[in-house]
Amino acid sequence: MSSPPNPASQQLADLQNILLTQERLRLDALEAQTDQIRAESLARLQALQAELKALREQLTQTKEEHRSELARLQAIQEDVDALVTRLTPTISGMVRDSIRNSPQEMAEALGPVMGEAIRVQIRDSRQEMVDAIYPIIGATIQKAIGEFARELQQNIDARFRVSMQPQDLLRLLSARLRGVSAGQVAFRDALPFSVREIFLVQRHSGLLAAHSHPQEAQASDADLISNMLTAIRDFAQDAYGSTAGEGELDEIQYGSQRILLVSGAAAYLAVVIAGIEPEGFRARLREFVADLHLLYAAELRNFDGNPATLPNLSPALRHLEMDLQPAAPSARPLSPPQKWVIVLLSAGSLLLLALACFYLQFTLALLPVAFPAATLTASPSPSQTITLSPTPSPTNLPPTLTITPSLTPRPSLTPLPQTITLGAVWIRQEPNYSTQPFAAIPGQTPVLLLQSQGGWALIQWQTANGQTSQGWVGAQWLQPLP
Repeated sequence: MSSPPNPASQQLADLQNILLTQERLRLDALEAQTDQIRAESLARLQALQAELKALREQLTQTKEEHRSELARLQAIQEDVDALVTRLTPTISGMVRDSIRNSPQEMAEALGPVMGEAIRVQIRDSRQEMVDAIYPIIGATIQKAIGEFARELQQNIDARFRVSMQPQDLLRLLSARLRGVSAGQVAFRDALPFSVREIFLVQRHSGLLAAHSHPQEAQASDADLISNMLTAIRDFAQDAYGSTAGEGELDEIQYGSQRILLVSGAAAYLAVVIAGIEPEGFRARLREFVADLHLLYAAELRNFDGNPATLPNLSPALRHLEMDLQPAAPSARPLSPPQKWVIVLLSAGSLLLLALACFYLQFTLALLPVAFPAATLTASPSPSQTITLSPTPSPTNLPPTLTITPSLTPRPSLTPLPQTITLGAVWIRQEPNYSTQPFAAIPGQTPVLLLQSQGGWALIQWQTANGQTSQGWVGAQWLQPLP
């Protein structure tokens, strides 16, 4: 017979059921969720393991493919090396034939490579390159200096052949007042001047409207130069121009050449020159630009690069170029006033010469009267010779002194004609420029002129160690001593 339930235990159990029912349900839900997560994680892990296994198999297959590809590339490299070995003699012969048959094309093809190789060699072995090209550069510089000297001499001779004009005299006088000698003015006028190229460029866009260059000169990239000039003008205007827009770049100099810029409202003119421009050169350029804008201002302003929208201005630039080229000076006949001036100067010179001769003769005639003791001639002067002559008498008399007058001529010194060098000059064995010089003499060195032949002079001078030497030098480098 079972015992009756304890009312207290039953109440405790009921209380636990009431209080812990929600927790038990939540715990059961968490256990179920944990079991589901564990199952999903296990499935995901199995999937990842399967994917990893597939990647390993794919990697192994890729390695095998790379090995086979590397082996194939090595085989191709060996075939290429063998082919190069077989083709090298053939390619060398083809290159030789191409150089012999088409040297210009080979030069254009190998020019960039050779230029870069030369730059690298100069950078790494500068002194060796200088020693290698010194004979060529020295001969080239000597030839260029000789040509420049001959051209300068021809220009100076041409200037001397031109009759002197009053404006030339005023110009020389003005230069002398400013401290510039007449020789410097003549040298400046004799310097060679030439116009190399002329560009007509639209002012705002930089488009090339017209271009002219001498026929014998090599044409440059005119479009590139016009854009470059426009960029330089704009940069100078932005960097140094005033706020009011005044002031523009008017000259660019590089080396021995200059670019003169003359601006207009719609276009500007760029003239590449060498040397010193003559008087009125820029005024002629401004006049040309003004006339051009007067005729074609609208066309120049609306020019968009299409040559059909602009008249052909190349003949006008070519005509301007011919006008700007310096004309060779030519001898002009003397005018009657100039002839009368020459006659009067000649008569005055003869009169002064006659007066000088009369004054010299009168002075020589009065010189013995004014200075009686002076000896004006180089005649021998009497001198006394004292000799001791013993007497034959047996007496012990002292020897007698006999004074015998004798004439002893004075030695006459004949001075050698002396000459000095105008500057440092080369001395050659033969009187021609093809002979290599063997010595050099500094300027203002006294020399002895031995012989003259066709613009050359055979001279003798004393070297630094006291020895004398002979050689040929250009006669224009010698000047007699006063």
